Amino acid sequence: MIPRRLVVLSGASALQAASNAIAGLLATVVLGPQDRGLMVLGLTIGSVCGLVGGFGSGAAFRARLPAIPEPAGRRSLVSTYTWCSLGGMTMAVFIAVLATSASAPLIDSALRSPGFLLATAGFTIGQSLLTQVPDGWFADGLFRRGGLGAAAMCAGGLVGVAAALTVSQSATVVLAAQAFGIVLVGLGQVVALRRAGLAGLSRPDPALIRSLLRQGAPALGLTFGLAVAMRADRYLLGVATGPATVGIYSLAVSLAELSRLVPAAAGQLFLRDTAAGLGADRLGPTIRFATGAAVVGGVLTVAIGWPLIVPVFGPEFAAAGTLLALLALAEVCLAPFSVASRGLLGGGWTSAAGAVGIVGGLVALAVYAVAAASAGPAGVAIGSVLVYAGLSLAAATLLRSRVRPATRERN
Repeated sequence: MIPRRLVVLSGASALQAASNAIAGLLATVVLGPQDRGLMVLGLTIGSVCGLVGGFGSGAAFRARLPAIPEPAGRRSLVSTYTWCSLGGMTMAVFIAVLATSASAPLIDSALRSPGFLLATAGFTIGQSLLTQVPDGWFADGLFRRGGLGAAAMCAGGLVGVAAALTVSQSATVVLAAQAFGIVLVGLGQVVALRRAGLAGLSRPDPALIRSLLRQGAPALGLTFGLAVAMRADRYLLGVATGPATVGIYSLAVSLAELSRLVPAAAGQLFLRDTAAGLGADRLGPTIRFATGAAVVGGVLTVAIGWPLIVPVFGPEFAAAGTLLALLALAEVCLAPFSVASRGLLGGGWTSAAGAVGIVGGLVALAVYAVAAASAGPAGVAIGSVLVYAGLSLAAATLLRSRVRPATRERN
């Protein structure tokens, strides 16, 4: 029987992915390849910076909070996490604006316009909230609230996109509207976290800040590597071929990522299972379940999505069909990583997780750069298959070497 928590998280993940996918598809239909490509580049930069903005504090918070029963200790840890999130968000925005401006000479001068920079900054804030707020709920075992909170933020972004597209066909306006919707709902989630005792601004203990960041810093390598492996393909493709090709490629990505829903939810639950000492028993079944779900999701996505690409989006997007098939295969290769990487975090093996992320990110940059320059979008899609498979193999191997001794000790 499928655990109720998995159903809840999968449903929330489905709502989140559906909102993102619909927002992307609506923008693709109205904006066309060029402006959609520009928007995707802003989303890519904002997403990568927002994901790393917490400095790994979310993983450390989730690992520590369940082990602290006393109220005073919980309040201190909660305050520390809140201040780390705010500081990280500020740094993420600064880096995102700087990176976007620096990318203009390489890709398109429109990236440097003040409006686009502000829109990218806003989306970075939204992505930071999408990263840190759910971790706040998950740390206390409130998977339903965390999953639905993230889904609500993405739905806010969808509403913003839909509203903007009724009055404008500008990538800047649509990106800014999506960011505004996410941030608006995200601030409401922060208020709810505060009421639940999971966010606070009392004076933090500097030693606890250093401790939390020290524990979470290795996990930042995993977060950064994962962000690069899953986002850098669009950026490097833009450098090699321009925004229009990114717009076509991003359509295939939006459809293929729908098959990521159940594996991602299974990974979230496995993180807490590993933190509770159950990782050894549940690793194999969870990976098999996640991989099977990715296969089923990928087959359905390709079978339904490919025939609809040209009728819905136009002949200029015809190449997205082949890319969709390749990227659906990449999602199957990624499924074991979705489980094993979170198992490393849940077990406290953040250094190993960080090493996988850093090495994987560096390899991904090299693979995507060569693939984009030599074979365009098809090469980048094939590169994704290779990168995702490598990440899964590395993470699963490292996790198995750590949970097996625990199994022998219990026996």
